[in-house]
Amino acid sequence: MEYIKLMFLSMVPIIELRGAIPLGIAMNLNPIYIYITCLIGSSIIAVPVVLVFRQLIEYLRHRKYFNIIIRWIDKKIEGRAKKLKAVSIIGIILFVGIPLPTTGSWSASALASIFKMRIKDALIGVFIGNAIAGIIMLAISMHLAEGISFGSLLIIGLGIIIGVILYYKSKKNRLNKESQLEEKYIN
Repeated sequence: MEYIKLMFLSMVPIIELRGAIPLGIAMNLNPIYIYITCLIGSSIIAVPVVLVFRQLIEYLRHRKYFNIIIRWIDKKIEGRAKKLKAVSIIGIILFVGIPLPTTGSWSASALASIFKMRIKDALIGVFIGNAIAGIIMLAISMHLAEGISFGSLLIIGLGIIIGVILYYKSKKNRLNKESQLEEKYIN
């Protein structure tokens, strides 16, 4: 029952996984189960936040005073759309992955909606960022609570980060090769 409470606590804005994991460690619960349930809770909330925030932006677009702000944001984004699309997932991962106040799932989902990211990319970025932030918070919490080797958990976390970066670089290279092949067939 405590794990379910932690999962719901990790869905709450501001607290999210950054507050739920240390609480679970303080309650002497299994760290693996804490990590999994908090990761699920903090990541699952991104789905409705992205969808609702997109609808909210569309609603405000048709309102007199907010339309000016929305158009200004759209102009800024349109000019830099290609650059944003290239780094959007990595940006969301880094934004969520660094466990600082106000850089969690809620704010990243709102930013993804503003930047008009594909829902799939936004959710993948939030999930991977939460996984990284969860490892960092778990390492810090366990180190403070039990004196577990901070270095070993840090090495695991860095391994995951490097793996994610290599995965997205290979994906980008594959997409570039596919677009070059399409251009050859078209021309």
